[in-house]
Parts: sequence; C-alpha cells; structure tokens
Amino acid sequence: MRVTAVALALVLLVPFGVGQAAETRPKGKNCELAEPPADAGEETNHGMVLRVYPRAKDIGPNYSGCQLLMMQNKEKWIVVLYSEVIAGDPVRVWSEFDPDPAKLACRFNAGKLVSGNEDVCPAPQDLLMRSLAPGCVSAIREEIIKGRSKPAGCDYD
Repeated sequence: MRVTAVALALVLLVPFGVGQAAETRPKGKNCELAEPPADAGEETNHGMVLRVYPRAKDIGPNYSGCQLLMMQNKEKWIVVLYSEVIAGDPVRVWSEFDPDPAKLACRFNAGKLVSGNEDVCPAPQDLLMRSLAPGCVSAIREEIIKGRSKPAGCDYD
C-alpha cells in the first residue's frame, strides 16, 4: 500500500520527536489512542508489523474521527499516520513525521482532491488503509514457510 510504505519510510528517516507540523493533528474519535486495541488490523512493511485502527471495513457513513497507522517502538506505540474522517469520508492525512506544508494542504471531499497539489497529495483511494485481520501477518508467514497458501480469512479489507 502506497500510504503505508511512505509512512514507514518517513518514520525510518526522521528521528522520533523531531519536526512538528504546522497543521494541527486531527481531533475526534480514536485520534488520541495510545495503543491499538486488540481488534486493530495488521499491515506489514519491511518485516515490521503495523497496526491499523479502526479497520477500513469498520468505517461507515456515521464515523467521524481518525484511522490510525501505528508502529511499536520498544514498549511504546507511535502513531505514524492519521487519516481524518468526517461522516465516513476521508478528508486528509497528517503525520508529525512529514511536516511538508504542500502535503498538509491536501484536502479531499467525496473521493476528490479539493485543495492541494495532486503531484504531492496521496491518491484518494489511499486515504483509508485496508488491513488484514488481527493475527494474519504471523499466520501468513507461517504458511509461507511451510510452502502453503495463505490462510482462510486473511484477506485485506
């Protein structure tokens, strides 16, 4: 997933705690989570398991708040990327690890870019992250090692 790869690259390139974005972090439901709930989705990138909450399949027209992409650093969870959602519609992404004003200016409405430069803004379909069910990353790894196909129920949604 494009957003996941970009977000992870930013975390690896920018030291923790450096770079406060001029735009404010989104506020609302789930925007202040300190760690992902047990039912958070999973994504993997460069061998690291990332957590996604809430899962895209659980964001409906009545949801307003954040979808978070989180990674663990020792005992602490770090929010790598916030996707702000208003009434089920993802409107922007925000990360303290990428304070580029051109990227922070990107705004969307009903899947269309309404503000910002399309050359630097994420694709609308990448605003919400699809994820695997909890436990699927390790289950898929085990099946690959055994030379079998992916386990049932471990599809992106």
